[in-house]
Amino acid sequence: MSDQNEQRTGTPDTPMAETPAERGERIGAALEAEAAARAAEAATPAGEARDRKAHRGIAIAAVAFAVLLIGAGVAYSVLAPAAEDKSIEVTGTDAVHSTEGPAENNSDTGDGNGGNAATTPAPDFTMTTSEGKTLHLSDFKGRPVLLNFWASWCGPCKSEMPAIQAAWEQSGQDVDFVIVNMTDMGGESEEAAKAFLAEGGYTFPAYFDAGNSAATAFGVTSIPQTYLIDAEGNIIGACMGAMDESVIAQGIAMLKGEATTAQ
Repeated sequence: MSDQNEQRTGTPDTPMAETPAERGERIGAALEAEAAARAAEAATPAGEARDRKAHRGIAIAAVAFAVLLIGAGVAYSVLAPAAEDKSIEVTGTDAVHSTEGPAENNSDTGDGNGGNAATTPAPDFTMTTSEGKTLHLSDFKGRPVLLNFWASWCGPCKSEMPAIQAAWEQSGQDVDFVIVNMTDMGGESEEAAKAFLAEGGYTFPAYFDAGNSAATAFGVTSIPQTYLIDAEGNIIGACMGAMDESVIAQGIAMLKGEATTAQ
């Protein structure tokens, strides 16, 4: 059913329920206004000084990591000012993926996101392991997570698998790699996915979304998609499309809180 036909319910004592489309529009408008305010402030001497300091933070490739706000299938993108090396800073409210409602404002935690950084919890979903055990995304809370959605028939998905394998071998002790196969998408099957992984020699933990739980929770309509989730369970970044080694490395640095110095 389209957003225009969604039913809204309420009583005299309770407010009308906000539809996904309205929620997405509201959050998108708020972030666009904030981006405009930041741009205006950046033009001042104080803003320029702050931006120079910010460039010592974590840089994410401009063409890869983007901020996603998803409401009723509508994606909003708000990018921080680009540096001379064509990278962007992803900090504070610039790194919000909203699925359930407005972001929460938290005080500065010293993680480089600044005061009043906005965070949005990652939506939970169920998946199964190669052995058939059922897990939830929330089971990984307490450690940073690189969450990836893929399928064996997807060319861009297959192209990034060697880089994901290499990154897992190098950083799997510090970051949980949750590589989820879209088992019921586009004719995919668990058997086909397992055959592809075995043939390619991929040994990272494989998970399967046989019931479309993950696809529904994250609104997955195209793949590959990758999300960065911090140890508190908040989405701090996202990538639409295939990643290479450098982009994955930047995402892992962000998850581990390792700032990079701008040149």
